Amino acid sequence: MDCCPNCFAHLYLKEYIRHISRTIGVCSFCNYRKKTDLIHPEQLIDIFQPLLDLYEESNEGKFLNEIIHDDWHVFSNMIKIDKQLLLLSELTDSDNVFVKKFQSSLSLNKAKIDKWNLFIIELKHENRFFPKKVIDREQLSELFDFLVIDKNYNPKFIYRARINPDSQPFPLPEMGKPPREMAKDGRANPKGIPYLYAASDYKTAIAEARPYKSEYVSVAKIKVKKKISLIDLRDPKSSISPFGLDDDNVVLLYTEDMPFLCHLSDSLSKPIHPNKKELEYLPTQYLCEFIKDKNFNGIVFKSSLEKGDNYVIFDDTFISRVKVDNYFISDTLVKPKKYIQK
Repeated sequence: MDCCPNCFAHLYLKEYIRHISRTIGVCSFCNYRKKTDLIHPEQLIDIFQPLLDLYEESNEGKFLNEIIHDDWHVFSNMIKIDKQLLLLSELTDSDNVFVKKFQSSLSLNKAKIDKWNLFIIELKHENRFFPKKVIDREQLSELFDFLVIDKNYNPKFIYRARINPDSQPFPLPEMGKPPREMAKDGRANPKGIPYLYAASDYKTAIAEARPYKSEYVSVAKIKVKKKISLIDLRDPKSSISPFGLDDDNVVLLYTEDMPFLCHLSDSLSKPIHPNKKELEYLPTQYLCEFIKDKNFNGIVFKSSLEKGDNYVIFDDTFISRVKVDNYFISDTLVKPKKYIQK
């Protein structure tokens, strides 16, 4: 039985399979039904072994495919759970994966998260411009190297939305970032420092503008230059590959770096109450200013309002506006959830 690049989510694995493959055919494991590069799963054992060494057998644990997918988002959505187990049994040359359960043999180290949280408390309530609990900027900068989007996978188009009092769309030149004197505090930008906020699709862009029923929203389609340098904070478990790293670096990534980066990712995506945004935006504003200082051109993170992604572009020179369409908001969906006080 042979697997293919489409069985996996990580770019490293996809490229590795394409590189070592000597066979073309139809995959035995995933739902990709066209001919593609194939290898036998056993050929992946050397690069999987440092990851597999993180886990030990435990009756209280999970099946191996579940735990490595929870921790690393290894498999693509094209391969079903039973085929994930079958693939791992071929990869490890063992039927134990069908009956044994596993758990991590390591404890997560939350020291970086704790230090970040103390830094944020000081930034909010003690020392705004000269904080004493300064984080390790060099270490943080090194982590960003894990998250740089390959330029071949940069978005071709993004979408910028603005609530419009008129039924006529805004002129194209007015669909960039706001003038600096009109730039309010945002999730990524401090007041007076404008960035371009956009989304991966027009529905997400409209949702992020938070229009009311019967309002108009102008949405610009924006072309992105391929050479733009973006940091991907959507889902570090999918963005960062443990494959190709030695044992020590996999352990460090698993116990310290991944929990910290997931914490930063969650802080960018979580909804903020409008009355609290001035303080609650400080951590993400600091993070984005730091990313900009390291000469990256923007970030991408998950939307909390729609299925798409959000983009923040620091520099307008990496985009060009293509066209503007107007949308009428015929309805807004409200999903109340009863709050039970603990």
